[in-house]
Formats: sequence, structure tokens, C-alpha cells
Amino acid sequence: MFCVNTDVIVPTVKIDEEISDASDKLKNSKELDFTDVPFFCEYSLFSKNGNLEKSSLETKTAKSFWNINILNHKDSERPYRYKTIDRGNEILILRYRIASQFKNEMLRSFFPVADIPVLIIAFIEMIALLIFVSHLFGKYTGGKIRKLLIVTQKIEEQDLDFTVNNSGIFEINEALKALEHMKNELKKSLMAQWKADKIQQEQISALAHDLKTPLTILRGNTELLYDTELVDKQKECADYIMSSYEKMYNYVQILIDVTKSKIPLSFSLEQTKIAEILKEVKVNVKGLCAVKNITLKWNEDYNTDYILADKEQLLRAVLNVASNAVDYTPDNGNILFDIYEDIQYFNIAVSDTGKGFSPEALKRAKEQFYMGDNSRTSGIHYGMGLYITNTIIKQHKGQLLLDNSVETHGAKVTVQIPL
Repeated sequence: MFCVNTDVIVPTVKIDEEISDASDKLKNSKELDFTDVPFFCEYSLFSKNGNLEKSSLETKTAKSFWNINILNHKDSERPYRYKTIDRGNEILILRYRIASQFKNEMLRSFFPVADIPVLIIAFIEMIALLIFVSHLFGKYTGGKIRKLLIVTQKIEEQDLDFTVNNSGIFEINEALKALEHMKNELKKSLMAQWKADKIQQEQISALAHDLKTPLTILRGNTELLYDTELVDKQKECADYIMSSYEKMYNYVQILIDVTKSKIPLSFSLEQTKIAEILKEVKVNVKGLCAVKNITLKWNEDYNTDYILADKEQLLRAVLNVASNAVDYTPDNGNILFDIYEDIQYFNIAVSDTGKGFSPEALKRAKEQFYMGDNSRTSGIHYGMGLYITNTIIKQHKGQLLLDNSVETHGAKVTVQIPL
């Protein structure tokens, strides 16, 4: 045990040995030399009739040696043992503990029994060792478990082009093998789905483009008919043909937009001057409003000069919103543009004086091909405008908010781009 085999502590097994050696010397010496008393002993020297002559302790405690050892014939009283040394005309009584003791007097005064601090130190050492080992083990296993977290995160993000490395721990390796199998199966599934979608998009796109040619011929021939003298019935039929042509052409254009919308848009985000975007938006919106004699109200309240955006795509998104607003606003109505900034976003809010969104449309109007809102359905909309706009705004890490305007009582669409 700690310090036992050094000069710091006297172990229990040596106590009796030192007492025996000292007793012989103290008994047989002519002149009593108290330095021969072992350091771990307290002593009291009595005359033959019990008078106290000298002691290392206070008088009351010293006299108790005589009562315990001589009168009561006890050689121990917890936690002490007593040793009587008969020197003929005087009696020396030693008191000591049967326990390991420090040799240093100051340490002995604080810790009469050395076993207690030794056990405490040993316990502290064990705790420190346990903490140290636990720290090392935690650091070691933490690094291995981190591999699991990295793998699961990559799978969650569908980043599947990576290799799973061995961790060195059997249980973790088994989990990694399962994740690797899942990764490979997911990769196969996604690749198959991607190929199928791509083929479908190419087929739809090809079909849409192929339809444009006969439609163009149909329009051209119908326009030639208008150049001839037509009776009322013939003109009515020609009008039906042109009306149907326009609808079919719009359907084809929508099919093309659909295939394009499923392909990730080419984005180039850069610091873009807000004033330039708004200037171009305003010019285009004025042109849209002029057709239906709509009044454009334009309010600006912002201080930021630049935002991170793809100018062309953002223009496309805002003009989609504006075009919807014009389509749903009656002739001679109003459209309100509110441009402002808050702590987090640069906002472009467009409100019209149409019928507004129904509760269902507020939830679903951003879905692809959603046309379920009777209050806002027309023959020229196919549920793509807000879907495409929302896709673009998401690419900008922004939001597209739908609401009904308190001011205009029509629909309100807000484009939010992070500052």
C-alpha cells in the first residue's frame, strides 16, 4: 500500500516489534531517556505508590494510565493498548495504537491512524484513474460512433457517393454494414427513379415540341381563311378554330414548362442591385396592367442596396406573381405593390382586387397543376405559375407567402428573399 514500505509510515506489523525493543531498553537503562520511547507512544511515569512523576500528556489523562493499567489490570482500551515497564522503584506506562501511523508528528496529529488518509488517497487515485480511462474510452468510442452519425447524415441528405470505412469495433461495424447496404439500395432506387423521370420528361418535351408544328400550320391556315370573304357561319367556325388553337398552344407551352420545372434550374446567385430589379419589374407590370386599364399602386420602403439573387430567375418569379394578379383583377381594377424590408427578409408583396384565395387555395395554390379554386380559376391558368415561382424562391432560400389582402380584399402574394 501507498507509503507503507517507506520511512513515511510505520506499518501495524512493526508496532509490536518496536514496542518490544524499546521496552527492553527502557527497563534496563540506569538513566531513563525518554527519547528511547517510540515516537508513536504516549507515556506516563509513576512512582511505586502511583504518584505521577512525568508524562507526555496533560495530568488528568496521564493519571488515567494508572487506573486503567494498574488498578483495573487492563492492557487495552479502545482504541489504545498499554504497555507496563517495571523499572523497580518506578513504573513507566506506554500508550499506543495498533494501527499504521505516520512518522511525522504533524501528520500524526491530524491523522492518528495512517490507514484512513491512505485509503482516501487510494480511493481518489482510483476515481481519477476511472475518470481518465472513461475519458479515453469515451473519446475512442465517440470517434467511432461519429462515423455512424456522418454516414446517416449523408444518407439523409442523399449524398450517396462515399465509402464506409471500418471502425474497429464489431458492433459499430455491423451497424455500418447495415447502413452501407441501405445506402447502396437507396442509390439504386434513386438512379432508377431519376432515369425513369428523365425518359418521361424527354418524351413529354419531344411530344410537346412535335405538337407545335401542326398547331402552327393550323393557325397559319386559319389566318389565311380570315383573309377570304367568309359568311357568318364560316367566320364563327374559324373563330372556334383559333380559340381552340390558342388553348392547345397554351397547353403545349405548359407541358414544356412542366418538363423544365422538373429539371433543376440553373442558378447563379450573386450580389444584385435591388433598384435594377424593381425598375425592370415596374416596366413589365405597367405593360401588363395597360391591357386591362388596371391602376398600378407602387410603394417602396427599404434601405438595403443589394441582395444575393439570380436576377433573371427572380424577375421570372416576381413577374409570374404580377401576371397572375393582372389575370384575376377585373378591368379598371387596382394592383398594389408593397416593397419593404424587415429584420430577416426583403419583401415584395403583390395584392390584387380580384376575388382572393379560398381557404383551400391558401393551403394548396403552390402545388403543381392545382386548379381547384373556383373563385380564381380561368381558362388561361393551369396551376403552374405559383408552383414555378415557389420553386425559384426556395432556390433563393426564401419564402412565398399566400394571404388575402385586408386593404384590397383580393389575393396577396409575398415574395421574401433573405437579406
